[in-house]
Amino acid sequence: MLHFLATILSLYVIIRLILPLRLPRWGKLALALLTLLCALKLYFFRLTFGSMMPDLPRWFMIATGMLHGALILLIILCALRDAVLLALWLARRFLPQLPRPSLSGGQWAAGLLVISLLMSATAVQQALRVPDVHRLSLVLPRLPRDLDGLRIVQLSDLHISSAFPRPWVQAVVDRVNALKPDLIVITGDLADGPPLRHSGDIAPLAQLRAPLGVFSCTGNHEYYWGYQGWMKNSRKQGIRPLENTHVALKTRGRQLVLAGVTDQAAPAFGLPGPDMAQALAGAPRDATRIMLAHRPRLITQSARANVDLQLSGHTHGGQLAGVNQVVAFFNDGFLAGTYHERGTTLYVHPGSGLWAGFPLRLLVPSEITEITLRAPHGAS
Repeated sequence: MLHFLATILSLYVIIRLILPLRLPRWGKLALALLTLLCALKLYFFRLTFGSMMPDLPRWFMIATGMLHGALILLIILCALRDAVLLALWLARRFLPQLPRPSLSGGQWAAGLLVISLLMSATAVQQALRVPDVHRLSLVLPRLPRDLDGLRIVQLSDLHISSAFPRPWVQAVVDRVNALKPDLIVITGDLADGPPLRHSGDIAPLAQLRAPLGVFSCTGNHEYYWGYQGWMKNSRKQGIRPLENTHVALKTRGRQLVLAGVTDQAAPAFGLPGPDMAQALAGAPRDATRIMLAHRPRLITQSARANVDLQLSGHTHGGQLAGVNQVVAFFNDGFLAGTYHERGTTLYVHPGSGLWAGFPLRLLVPSEITEITLRAPHGAS
């Protein structure tokens, strides 16, 4: 269905933008073929490499990603242009004196092609940069006064791969350690690609330092590339995956329950899916509870399990401003930022990296998130 839709949309661009260009027939044909190739990129990846997520050289993923992104932006710009032209045509039926657009079809097409390419290049640059630190404070009603000010750094959707190699990972680690957090968590989609091939890229994560430790939950992408291999690699770097389990951390004379669940993709690979009852079995009931769950839609289960804070990722914030609400639609309305569900707070991380198959961010920046936990006024 996705490939059929991509074909229809590419034909729309060909008819509305490429055919009006003042080019020789062979030039239009070449652009039309390039449009189809870009639209069906993932389909051709699967045909050629056996997967829509091949582990390919960085330059190739960036180049194809920029062209693919430019086409998507071009479709959006073309649709907006046609909507404006239709509105003007309807308006002139009642107000004949309204001026007609002075640009020809060819001029429109050339202008939109240039704009989409520039926007895509900017979006790729924004996607691949080292994320900035985003700071926020979250008040948790059950947080005791002794834990007020506890700082957690959350990373999510690092997608360590050829697109996000060792130097990028090292820069992220350096920024995290400079914050000197009490606790570090990684909420899924740690890496893309075979674990052995990217063991060097992930190695800087071993330098992460926090008094309470470094913990993670799994995302869907760990399962695509060899779950057991990535879990072994995580532990080797000093990261403790929480797979439907919890730890009771002791700090400042108090206990803090940190739990994590597996991803909903797990059963398709013959592995246990998320189980919050199992994750919290035996956890102290009077301690503050933090749940690591890659997908934000698990917030309903967290609320039923008396969780105080759920930390999630998965959505990448929608990546492209203006169309990111489509991503929210497929994630039960969650996109990025803070939400609340029956006394449970949810923070949806927009991602520190992203999948190299679509390496674009437009006005949706990546981030390293520093969360300061706050107790309510008057807490004991």
